[in-house]
Amino acid sequence: MISKKSVAIAATLGVALSGLALVPASAEPVSNSYAIVGSDTLEDVVSAIVNGTNISGSSVRATTGGNTLGSFDATGTPYITTKPNGIRFGRPNGSGDGVKALSRSMDGAAYTSGTTGGPAAVTITGQVDIARSSSAGTSNAAGELLYIPFGRDAIGYAYGATDGTTAMATNLDSLTLAQLTNLYTCGGSTTATSQTFGGQTVTAYLPQAGSGTRKDFLAKISLSESLVAAAIASGCVKTGQEHDASALATNSIMPMSASRWIAMSNGASFKKQSAVANIAGVATTAGTPVAAVDGTAGALEPNATYYANSTWGRDTYVVVEYARVNSSDAAYDANLANVVDTTNTKSLTYNGASAMANTTLAVKKKFGFLAPSGSAVNIRVAKS
Repeated sequence: MISKKSVAIAATLGVALSGLALVPASAEPVSNSYAIVGSDTLEDVVSAIVNGTNISGSSVRATTGGNTLGSFDATGTPYITTKPNGIRFGRPNGSGDGVKALSRSMDGAAYTSGTTGGPAAVTITGQVDIARSSSAGTSNAAGELLYIPFGRDAIGYAYGATDGTTAMATNLDSLTLAQLTNLYTCGGSTTATSQTFGGQTVTAYLPQAGSGTRKDFLAKISLSESLVAAAIASGCVKTGQEHDASALATNSIMPMSASRWIAMSNGASFKKQSAVANIAGVATTAGTPVAAVDGTAGALEPNATYYANSTWGRDTYVVVEYARVNSSDAAYDANLANVVDTTNTKSLTYNGASAMANTTLAVKKKFGFLAPSGSAVNIRVAKS
C-alpha cells in the first residue's frame, strides 16, 4: 500500500504541500507516548496533526509532556506495533475496530481485528490510548469511554460518471434517500445479482464491516445490517474499503465522507478517485442535484448548508478512556488529558474561537472539517 503520510513528510522536509510528490513510506513508527487507531475518515487529518504539518500556513504539531504521538492508518500491513517493545497485533480498520481495540487495551481481553482472515487474537493491554471515530456511540452515563467531538463532516456519495454519460442521464448525481434505500436493498430482492436504475445496470458499494461511515450511512437511509445482508450475500450490493474510489466505474455509487473528498481533491490526502468519480449530496427531489462540497478541485470547501443538515451532517470524535481524563480518578493521566483538552489550541479536539493558522482547527479546515455542531458534547459510552 502507498502510505498517506504525505503531510508529515512535507513538514519534516520543510517543503510546501502543493509541490510535494506523494511517496511511499517504509514503515509506521512506534509511539513514544500515546497510540491512536481507528477511523479511515479521520486518519489523514489526525496524522497531519500528530506528525506535524504546515498546510495551514504555520507549523502545527500536537505533542504532550515533551513526547510525540503515533497515529496508525486504518489500512496498510496486516499488523502494527504501537509501542516500544510492544506486541504486534492486527491493524484496526475503521471506527468500530478502533474503539474495540481501545476497549481491549483497557480490559486485557483478547483482541481480534476485523480484517477477514487476519491476525489471530492477542492480548494488547496498554497498546492503544485513543481511537478515531466517525460516528457517535450510544450514550451511557456510566460508560468507560469518552467520545469528544473532533470536527464536523457530512456524508454524501461518490458516483461514477462524466458529463454526457448515461449515468448522468439516469440522475445518478441526484439520488434521494428513498432511491438510495432501494438501491442498497436491490429493490427488495433477496436473490438478484444485479440491478438497474434509469435503464442502466448500477452497482452499489458499501464500506467494509466495522466502518463508521457504513454504520452512519445505513442509519441515515433507514437500513440496518440485517436489511442489507441479503443484497450483499447475492452480490447485488458489493463491499470495499471505505473512501477508496480509485476504481469506481461509471454507473457505480458508494458512501463518501465530504471531508475525505475535499482532502483528496485538494492534495491534502492521498488521492483515491477514479477519472469518472464525482461526489454529490443526497437530494431532496429526484433530478435536483445537491452539492456536498463547493468550489473546484484543488480549492474545494465544505458546503456549510449541507454540513449543517441534521440528517446528512455528522460530528466525528476521538475516544479515550474516561478514567484517564477525569482529574478526580486515580487513573488520571494529565498528559493524555492535554492531548484532548478542548481549550488547548494544539490538541486534537480544539475547536475554539481562534482559527489562526497555528491552531489545530485551522489544520482541520484544510482537510474539509468544520467545527462540530453547537449541540455536540462529550458523550460517555460503554466499552465495545
